[in-house]
Amino acid sequence: MLKVQDIVYCVFSAPDLDKMAAFLVDFGMIENGRTSDRLFMRGAGPYPYINVIEKGPSSFVAVGMLAGSAAELEAAAKLPGASAIENIDAPGGGRRVRLTGPDNYRFDIVHGMEPAEKLPVRDPLAINFAWKKQRVVNLQRPAFEPARIARLGHCVLKFSDGDRAAHWLNQTLGMLPTDRLHVPEDPSKTLGTFMRCDRGQNPADHHTIFALQGMPGDINVHHTSYEVQDPDAVHIGNQWLHSKGYVAEWGVGRHLLGSQVFDYWRSPYGHIFEHYADGDLLTADIKPGDYAATAENLAQWGPELAPTFFDSVRL
Repeated sequence: MLKVQDIVYCVFSAPDLDKMAAFLVDFGMIENGRTSDRLFMRGAGPYPYINVIEKGPSSFVAVGMLAGSAAELEAAAKLPGASAIENIDAPGGGRRVRLTGPDNYRFDIVHGMEPAEKLPVRDPLAINFAWKKQRVVNLQRPAFEPARIARLGHCVLKFSDGDRAAHWLNQTLGMLPTDRLHVPEDPSKTLGTFMRCDRGQNPADHHTIFALQGMPGDINVHHTSYEVQDPDAVHIGNQWLHSKGYVAEWGVGRHLLGSQVFDYWRSPYGHIFEHYADGDLLTADIKPGDYAATAENLAQWGPELAPTFFDSVRL
């Protein structure tokens, strides 16, 4: 069975590539190629790009997932409705198979990309705890700058049937359920399932795709999320984006499920982009949890949940 190992990129379309490039640079990404109709943005990690912006009406286009091997890519091409294996015309090359998931979401299964050289990011800040001092004659002076993106961590997609989508992610992509959120008054009704990659005993992020139950007429990406070095980077990135006049959505806080220190922002075209740091890592043998979707189960601390947070797009 196909077992995807990571999330590689997300694809959006936008009317103005320059406007999106400016936002993504302030968000902490770096341009790594451009054509007349496509923009490639990377983080500091080894993937040659983590965001593709195609010129066109504002929308979410696709998510790219890493196949575990060339053999798995070939197996993906045999799935119902799959494309043939095709070469990727983008930085790093490689090959992909396009799958159509629930609600017609496009999932690109990719393999064989040439890795990019990692880019420098400042060292994580050493912290002096009450009874454990790690920093002596080492002054704390992080730069005021964009929160340098290390990698794409996850995306949240709204589905017309969240349970069916989680089942598809498990049966087709080999992903594992980590935690389920249910309606507080009715535990039989799922609001969303956090799905992680099955890496066996190698640690995986708490979730790589969150299958969220959407409302009729609102089936869209909810947000995409990007890892930065540490919680200070999240806070400094928050101040940087405020200074540039972008639209804040929710943060800074710390989630309960996944434990990430988070901060959410709106792109110029209304989609939510998240900075996070210090997320949970799990092995494949961890059993899934089940939680009511209450405020205390969304965040351990932070500002009150923004009333517009669950709107897919807000201009």
